[in-house]
Amino acid sequence: MRSRLQAALGTPPEPPPGVRPLAEGDLPALAALMWDAYRGTPDEPDVGSLTGAVREVRLTMDGEYGTFLPAASFVAEDGGRPVAGALVTLYRDVPLLAFLFVAPSHAGNGLGRALVQAVMHALAGQGHDTLTLAVTRRNRRARRLYDRLGFVEVP
Repeated sequence: MRSRLQAALGTPPEPPPGVRPLAEGDLPALAALMWDAYRGTPDEPDVGSLTGAVREVRLTMDGEYGTFLPAASFVAEDGGRPVAGALVTLYRDVPLLAFLFVAPSHAGNGLGRALVQAVMHALAGQGHDTLTLAVTRRNRRARRLYDRLGFVEVP
């Protein structure tokens, strides 16, 4: 079961160093990151395998969950390699954080927060005023992050 959350964008800070816009060539690294991040969490069944993660990233970029917004999708790097990603679409005319994932080796270092803030900053600059997402209710870690970033549950 998932909750739908929404946050007003306001004037979020600029992305920190190490956060950059997503590039098409990031697909293989992002899929591996997604699978690594989802294994052992309540969201693991959504991806199922590395092959499933490749499929989900590709479907997102191909518009399955709304028009993909590459200018609002970001990657966090460490030593020049991606360690976290945020994929954003425009779903029913509202920006949707379709996926957010951080490598377990980098979890707890603020990368999820930095990526969501980068997304919010980019969307505000594009004239949007809200960001939505769906989060698995049992994913307490994600829910805490979204709560701290000002997201509230909406019907």
